[in-house]
Amino acid sequence: MNIDDPVVRRFIRRAMVARIATLSSSGRPSVTPLYFNFVGDHIWLGTASWTLAARQVSANPCVSLLFQHEHDHGDGRILRLAGRAIVQTDETIMRRSYRYMALKYVLSPGGLLNQLTHRHLAAAVRQYRTQSSAKGLPCVLDVTPEQIEFLNERSAP
Repeated sequence: MNIDDPVVRRFIRRAMVARIATLSSSGRPSVTPLYFNFVGDHIWLGTASWTLAARQVSANPCVSLLFQHEHDHGDGRILRLAGRAIVQTDETIMRRSYRYMALKYVLSPGGLLNQLTHRHLAAAVRQYRTQSSAKGLPCVLDVTPEQIEFLNERSAP
């Protein structure tokens, strides 16, 4: 499978969260759920430069992303994407990322449903944003896919 496959593109676009797996210098894995955008053939994940995910990507660009549809209960469809990531702090990319995030997570029907479903987390999100701005610059983890696969046979189209 590749990123141009319509089934893959549709699956990624429907997911609301990507889980990024990064590696520490000792090889220990860490998985972090992040909001993301699908831009051309790249996945942009929003985070901050001080986070573990950003620091580990800076040291080792090899990552895996997991995508799952949270409202497809019992479906079991999980897409794994392996690739290379870089930490982007370019002003143009950041502005584009904010615009795409607003469209996906606030202004779309799926985004509105996501906001309503997770409204109990609003205080934690505000606290995270306050801490993020105090600790370091926001950034985008820009992932270029190299290998894509569904993790189980039931998920094949």
